[in-house]
Amino acid sequence: MNKATFNTKELRDNPLIQALHVFAKEKGVQLYLVGGSVRDLLLNRPTTDFDFTLESGTIEFAKMFADSIRASFIPLEEEPPTARVIVKTPQSTPTELSIDFAQFRAATLTDDLRLRDLTINAMAISLESVMESNHPEVIDPCNGRNDLTIRQLRFSSEQVIRDDPLRLMRIYRFAAQLDFEISQKSVEFVQKHKHLLPRVSKERLRDEFMKILNVEKATPYLQQILEIGLLVHIFPNVKQTPTLWYTLENYADNPIPEPLFPYKNEINKYLSEELGLYANRRSLIKLCLLFQGNLEEIGKSLRLSRKAVQFMQCLVTGHQQIVDRKLTKKQIIDFLRTSTSDWWGVLLYSAAKHRMPLEAQRKIVEIYYEHFLPILKQGRLITGRDLIQKYHLKKGKEIGMLLKQIEERQFYGEIRTRAEAFAAVEALILK
Repeated sequence: MNKATFNTKELRDNPLIQALHVFAKEKGVQLYLVGGSVRDLLLNRPTTDFDFTLESGTIEFAKMFADSIRASFIPLEEEPPTARVIVKTPQSTPTELSIDFAQFRAATLTDDLRLRDLTINAMAISLESVMESNHPEVIDPCNGRNDLTIRQLRFSSEQVIRDDPLRLMRIYRFAAQLDFEISQKSVEFVQKHKHLLPRVSKERLRDEFMKILNVEKATPYLQQILEIGLLVHIFPNVKQTPTLWYTLENYADNPIPEPLFPYKNEINKYLSEELGLYANRRSLIKLCLLFQGNLEEIGKSLRLSRKAVQFMQCLVTGHQQIVDRKLTKKQIIDFLRTSTSDWWGVLLYSAAKHRMPLEAQRKIVEIYYEHFLPILKQGRLITGRDLIQKYHLKKGKEIGMLLKQIEERQFYGEIRTRAEAFAAVEALILK
């Protein structure tokens, strides 16, 4: 055990943790803050999720605590018994705090910690020590605190990889998130056991891989994953071609080009929208840049949602519309109509892939906001019902084709009013 010198005041001042401490003392239960919660506390990283472990009676304890504070209770796993308590914060700060309770996976806490993936996640502090001492003791059987100090990642043992081969990927995810180095011994373990990765379900592989892509500066770690031979096990049916790393680096260094700065908040909100678990538009743009093609096979390998695959396909087809040409206003309007709500994504993808000229980016943005968006808000000038009532046309392909042509002329700025739309219809009918 080591004496800790980190600041626990914020944790002690947390009303939820205070309530848990009181409740645990009343019930005579010894709780330990564990894993990532201890790691983040030592790194002074903020967290809204807390992990605790206890010797026995986990589900019953978590349920009683949730009832005592009128919070949500969710049983997570039967082995080891694990449950989650979710507390909604006041409406002024609409977020959720969650506490996970897991039972020891071994006879003692120390043995439980040795079963965890990385040394920096194999530490614990008793809740009582946190709340009642200025110098809480850190239980650290794998010397994780030293690894935190030197910013190094190590597997707790070779056996933890055999227990769960997903940890071969997880060590790179933590390296990317924390910007830590992976120890040489751990790299050797990855090389030795990478053949075990296919044992992991595609869903778990997908989630871990997408978490890596979600890291802002993920490129160096993706290169390491490729070089050590893990990608071939994640994408066995995807032809491994030389990756143009500079495109990923372009995106990481300049995710929002200068002409788009005025719309930064709007773009970030758009990029953060998830099209599947851990798969937001930002990470999917990186995935598309990484592979440059084979999108359907990549979607199958990662079991991505249909929306996610369609988005990546839109990036590729939209990019082909605007790359390597001096765009006319009509071509830009065609591009905006084809890409619909994902034109931002195509623009960012193209800027990273071929360093699209800034002037071309400005032109697209200007046409969207000054011309295209006002027409979108205006809506159709005439409808199919208008055509049926005024010209006694029958429902069918003819009406669809007429409306399509009128809409096209509307976006090109050739017609602006209902009267002009009807006149254009009459001219088409009389042809």
